[in-house]
Amino acid sequence: MKEAAKVDLEGYYVEPVIVPLSQTGVTEIRELLPAEDEEEPEEIVTGYIIAEKVPNGLFKPRWDFSLWDDYLDAIVTARDAFDQALADWYAQSDEERGDRPVYVVPDKPECWVEGMAQEEIDEIRNAPQPLSETEQLRAENLDLKLALAELAEAQQTDKLDVQLALAELAEILTGGDA
Repeated sequence: MKEAAKVDLEGYYVEPVIVPLSQTGVTEIRELLPAEDEEEPEEIVTGYIIAEKVPNGLFKPRWDFSLWDDYLDAIVTARDAFDQALADWYAQSDEERGDRPVYVVPDKPECWVEGMAQEEIDEIRNAPQPLSETEQLRAENLDLKLALAELAEAQQTDKLDVQLALAELAEILTGGDA
């Protein structure tokens, strides 16, 4: 058994699923719609199983069916070309043949693509990151130091105000000529 990906009809990743090791490529997920009256139930495609690993680093993985279809077409074309070359090779005499044709499998494209718009990705990447615990403690420490400095300044101001008030009171009590 191996992990595969279930995708919706547009190719967007839905969830992981377990499939046999022998399963490859793309498999349709079909469901029967309930029949109305005496009609036959209708079978519809509701999604796909992709038996290829989803690469890391995609924000919103999407299977590109057009790339997959082009790849399958390239396989058929390569196979047809090989079959024709092999038939031509067999049609020649032993002296004319040369090397036997070799079937070359086309390169498989990476069909998992980014399904999220670049603007959305930039928004995620540029979002403010939460502070680490150390950074939070540093910020709280700075806030406390500032609060203490403000308290000390207020206390000093209050002390000066009390001293001025006492001086005025002493002046009044002594008759004003000190």
